[in-house]
Amino acid sequence: MLRFRGIIILVTFLVISLLAITINPIKISDWERGDNNNFLGMVLGLDLKGGTHLVYSIESATGEEPTVDDAEGVRRIIDKRVNEFGVSEANVQLLGTPPDKILIQIPSQSGDKISFSFTKNAPEIDIITAKINDLEIKDFEIEVIDKRVDSFSVKEFLLTTNSSMQQSQIDQLKDYLSNDFTAIVKANFSPNRIEGKKEGEDLDFPQLNDIESILNEEGINYLELEDKEFGEFHISLTNFGYLDDNLSEKIMFALSKLDYNLVNLQTEGNLDTFTVSGGIQSAKRLIGSTAQLDFRVRECGKNKPDELDDNIWELVKCYDPQYYNEVATGIESKNLTDASPGTVAELSRPVVNVVFDEDGSENFYEITDRISKTGDLLAIYLDDEELVTPGADKAISGGRAYIYGKDIDGERAREIAVQLRSGALPAKLNLIQERNVDAVLGSESLTKSLTAGIIGFILVLIFMISYYKIPGIISSITLIVYLIFLIALFKILPVTLTLSGAAALILSIGFAVDANILISERIKEELLSGRNLLSSITVGFDRAWPSIRDGNFSTLITAVVLYWFGSNFSTSLMQGFALTLGLGVLLSMITSFQVNRIITKLVTRNTRISQYNLFIPIVKNKTKEGVK
Repeated sequence: MLRFRGIIILVTFLVISLLAITINPIKISDWERGDNNNFLGMVLGLDLKGGTHLVYSIESATGEEPTVDDAEGVRRIIDKRVNEFGVSEANVQLLGTPPDKILIQIPSQSGDKISFSFTKNAPEIDIITAKINDLEIKDFEIEVIDKRVDSFSVKEFLLTTNSSMQQSQIDQLKDYLSNDFTAIVKANFSPNRIEGKKEGEDLDFPQLNDIESILNEEGINYLELEDKEFGEFHISLTNFGYLDDNLSEKIMFALSKLDYNLVNLQTEGNLDTFTVSGGIQSAKRLIGSTAQLDFRVRECGKNKPDELDDNIWELVKCYDPQYYNEVATGIESKNLTDASPGTVAELSRPVVNVVFDEDGSENFYEITDRISKTGDLLAIYLDDEELVTPGADKAISGGRAYIYGKDIDGERAREIAVQLRSGALPAKLNLIQERNVDAVLGSESLTKSLTAGIIGFILVLIFMISYYKIPGIISSITLIVYLIFLIALFKILPVTLTLSGAAALILSIGFAVDANILISERIKEELLSGRNLLSSITVGFDRAWPSIRDGNFSTLITAVVLYWFGSNFSTSLMQGFALTLGLGVLLSMITSFQVNRIITKLVTRNTRISQYNLFIPIVKNKTKEGVK
C-alpha cells in the first residue's frame, strides 16, 4: 500500500484542482472564489479587465494644505489597506506638486451585495423585486434567508448583482424600503386610577381622540389609528425613515406629552437593517474612511425633567443627547495592537475583536470598572459614527474587547478590522472623481497572449516527446499536471492575473521544462554508462535534484527581491510579476521532481515499455549488454 501512496495523493490533488478550475464560482459558506465572466474564473488585473478610477482630495486635520508627510502617510496606509483586503494590483499614487490628491485605480470588483431586513411583517419578495426592476438594476438575484435574532425569526433579504450599482440606485432603493412600506407603531400606556370608582371601573386609559390630537399637533401624518383597548394603540404610517432619521423618537416624545404614562413603544414593518458590501462599494468605504476609533464614557442624565414620566426618562436618559454627557477616555486607535473579524455566540452577529496595548488595557479596565458602578455606558465611535453603547457589569481585564453594530455584517466587520490594523489616516479624504476605466490592453491582448502560450507549450511537448521518447512523454504529462495545479492555485488564493503575470506564468513553465530536461538527460547518461533501467532512474533523479534545487532557489530569491522592491516603491505590476513567478517556480520545483518520479515508476512497471531504446534520445550503434 505504501508504494501506491504517492499515486493516491497525486490523483487526489489532481481531482481537487480540476474541480477548482471547472466550478465557477466556488462557494463554501462565506468563502467564494471564481467569476464566470473571467477566463477560467481567475481574477484579472486592471490592464486586462479595466476597473474603477477614484481621485480623492487630501485635507489635513487642521484644514490647511496637507504636508508631504501627510500625503505620503495616506498613500502608504491606503496601499496597505487595499492589498490586505485582497484588492490586488491596485494602482495608488499621489497627484500634484506638492501632492494634495491621491489616485486609486482598482481592478473591476465582483458585483455588489445588499442585505436588508424589516422588524417583523416583511413585505413580499415579489413587490421588492418589481421595485428593483424599476430602478434598472440589472443582472441581480434576490433571496430570503430566515435568521434568528434575539429569539425572534427574522427574514433577511440578500440582493446580489453581477455588476457594480450606481450610488444613486443604492440611495433610491434605501429610500424606497424605508419610506414606501407601511410601518406600524404600537404604543402602550399604563392607566390612571380614578378615585371614587369601583375596582374594575377605576382605570382610565387615553382615548382615540387624545392620540389623534397630539399626533396632529406634532405634524405626524399617519394612515390609520386603531384603539386596541386597555391602553394599546396602533399607528399605521408611511415615510417612517431609517435609524436616526426614523419617526420613533418623534412619536415617543409626542405621546409622552399626554397625561398618561407611555410604557412601551414598538415598531413593525419598518426597515431595520440595510448593509451594502462587496464590489467597489466595499473598496470605496475601505479607502475613504479615516478609521478613527474613539471610546467615550457616556454619563447618563441624573436629573429627570418634571414633564417626563419615569418610563420615558429611563428610555431617553442615556440615548437623547440633550440629557447625557460624554467625556473622553484616552483610548484611541493607536492603542490597538490587533483587530480581527469574528462572531459572538450570545449576540448571533459578526463582531470586530480588538486587542489593546498596555496603556489601552489599563485604561479600558479603569473605564469598565467605573461604568459598572455608576450605570453609565461606554460609547464606541468609528469616524464619529456611533457603533454601539454597551454597559458593563464588572471591570474587564486582559485588554480584549469586541465592537459591533446593527449594520455591521461579516463583510463590514472585515473592512473595519483591516482599517484598524492598517492604522488611521493622518488626513481626511474627499472623493472628487469616480469613473470606470477600460482595460489598457483588453481581452484581445489576453487572447493573443494565451494563444501564443498554448502554441509554445504544444511545441515544447512535441519536442520533448520526439526527442526524449518515454521520458519525454512522462515529462509532458508532468507539465500538464503542473499547469493544472498552477491554474487551480492562482484561482483559489486568488492571484490577480495581469499581462506581466501571464509572462511570469509562461516563464515559470520554462523552468518546469528545464527541470524535466535535466531529469531526462541524467537518466540517459546513467543508461549510457552501463546501469540498468531502474538503477538509472533512481540515480538520475538523485543527481538531477541539486541542479533543479539550486536553479529554482536562485530564481525564488530574485522573485522575493522583486516583490520587496515593488512593495517599498508601490510598483504593483512588479509585485504581481514577482508573486506569479515565485509561486510558479516553487510549484514547478515540486511537481517536476515528485510527479515525474511517481509517473516514471508507474510506467516502468510495464516490461514492454521498459526498453533501453525507448529511454535514450539517440540509439548508439553499439548497444550495452545487460541493459533492458
